[in-house]
Amino acid sequence: MSDLAKQLSLTTANIPFLESKTWIANDVNNDYWEVAKTSFSIAVDSSTPKAHLTKIIFNKAICPNGLLTDDLFSILLIDIKLCLINIVESNATEKPYRLQGICRNFIYLIVAVNESRNESGLSPILSLSQITEEDVLEYVKSYDIDAEVFFAVVDELADLKNTPKKVDWEKIKAKFSIKSKTFSIIKHRITNSKNSDLYRSKNTESKKFGDANTKREINEMHLPNKKTVQNIVADINHLFTSSNGLISPISFSPYELIGGEEGLVCIFKSFQNEIKTSVIPLEVALHLISTSLKFQTSYSNALLEYLKALDLHYKDSTAHLAKSTLKKDCDRREELFHEVAIPKELLPLKIEILGLEKETKSQNYLSLTQAIYLYVASMYILLACISATRELSILLLNRNCFEKSPLDGLCDIVFKQVKSNTNNRLRTIYRPIHDRIYTLGLQFSEFSQYLENRFNIYHEDSESYLFTNFFTIKKIITRHFDCTDEELIANHLSDDTMQTLIDQFCDWAEVPLIDGKRWYVNEHQFRRLFAILYFNLTDEKGIEELSWFLGHESLEMTFHYAEQNPSSEWIDEAIISISKRAANINQNLNVDEEIAKVVEVSKEKSLKLNLQLESVVYQAINDRIKRTNEEVHFERVDGSDIYFYFTKVK
Repeated sequence: MSDLAKQLSLTTANIPFLESKTWIANDVNNDYWEVAKTSFSIAVDSSTPKAHLTKIIFNKAICPNGLLTDDLFSILLIDIKLCLINIVESNATEKPYRLQGICRNFIYLIVAVNESRNESGLSPILSLSQITEEDVLEYVKSYDIDAEVFFAVVDELADLKNTPKKVDWEKIKAKFSIKSKTFSIIKHRITNSKNSDLYRSKNTESKKFGDANTKREINEMHLPNKKTVQNIVADINHLFTSSNGLISPISFSPYELIGGEEGLVCIFKSFQNEIKTSVIPLEVALHLISTSLKFQTSYSNALLEYLKALDLHYKDSTAHLAKSTLKKDCDRREELFHEVAIPKELLPLKIEILGLEKETKSQNYLSLTQAIYLYVASMYILLACISATRELSILLLNRNCFEKSPLDGLCDIVFKQVKSNTNNRLRTIYRPIHDRIYTLGLQFSEFSQYLENRFNIYHEDSESYLFTNFFTIKKIITRHFDCTDEELIANHLSDDTMQTLIDQFCDWAEVPLIDGKRWYVNEHQFRRLFAILYFNLTDEKGIEELSWFLGHESLEMTFHYAEQNPSSEWIDEAIISISKRAANINQNLNVDEEIAKVVEVSKEKSLKLNLQLESVVYQAINDRIKRTNEEVHFERVDGSDIYFYFTKVK
């Protein structure tokens, strides 16, 4: 009997029925799994809120006219599911949502194998055991794109007048006879380049200027990224290391076949240069911080009162109309919007319309929705600076994250920080904040709560997100306030949405141009800026405190994060810039003699210093010491975690 015939006979055998798992919310034998997102308990069931779950989808095409979930591929499907279960139950990962990416790479490998077999006139594989060493090597090598092919695709895109649609991509793929996986890599690298000269997307076109914050030069984008390839090999290696109980597993280790990092060097001629998170120019960072603080201070209360007045006027004016009529009546929304006077505090924003589901940018005025977007972005920027935590931790903030101690009256922001790379557990962090940020935070929480309340959604603050998805345009401009649609499940904003709002704020704030381009900051860069400044301004002696502050697992990780020592001129510029800002807002700073000399050279007057920088950027451990006459101590426990605590000075 041929190999194919044997495999076909297997498909008619008794396929094992998988038992339910506490970390899979739905039936494990379904075409998809629902598992916990990051930060949530991995124990889930049918009653778990959908907003807490993410899907691992198996119903994917693996060959022309063939889905992984087709009966013909039942052995393949069951082995992939068993492998994923083994990964979790062997503690290879304690984060079930990571199976989503691993499963995706399994399927990419199978698609690539079947594509090669199809070219040779062979039928698609029916089991993992049919994957050969040559198949894996060819798949890994697909990440090294031929430069001529890559730039031919770039030239085709340049000839298009508009953002390419799916049909445009398919035509380009067919024209150059590019294999699916190779083409998906090319497409991903181009669309994620942030380079408007290379690719015009809705995101790049929404920016007023070219982006000075681009990560990679075009001339190396065809090269493989070493870290990406290493991750791919690690993922598909699970097919071997987590193959216990599989019906027809692969017979070799992809990792050993490649030979680790040394093997990759032999396979590929060169790699993309390793790029760390870019460091924000100081003037860009401080401009954004000061503008964000001004926006919050000037417009916070007035925006909420204005929205409440608009909602009340609309309800009173349309109480006699059916809801079905209101859903379609966009013109009435705008007419009633213009009947409500804009508060004088908001006049500088030049708000002239309520907003449209598809906003158009204007140089001359804002819609109310755009003004609210700026409000969201400015709060995010302030909290990113204060907390120096990861973007996910900020997006996961609850509405009750701003606290004031009843004992000493000092203020904190409370957030969840990832404890390690291998499990879903998060550490609760209390970070001191300035009274002013505390007050602005409470106002923002009230706005967030109102956006949900207007749809008759009432959850405890501890169970609600500060950056609720009800900040999106459709939720803001609607006027029928029905809570029956599945879209009205409260969740947090996505990182992509937040990045778009930050880009819009950079334009509105008129961030200073750099050679005719604008630095559109990303969420993670404020965290790195904090690390580099802290590391250098403590003369590289504060590495342990910084490691605790950033939530890193090791000092080596922290040093790698902060080790890109800016030039002495850059540090001097940092100190001078911060000093200038402090002087402008009537703050006093105190530092040592060395820094004082730098300030003296810059001809700044009457600046008294200490290591606390502008309160919006660096927060108040030292401020707390000043207020309470306490000392701060850092301690490493069991050679791992670093804690700090305060004691009274005797």
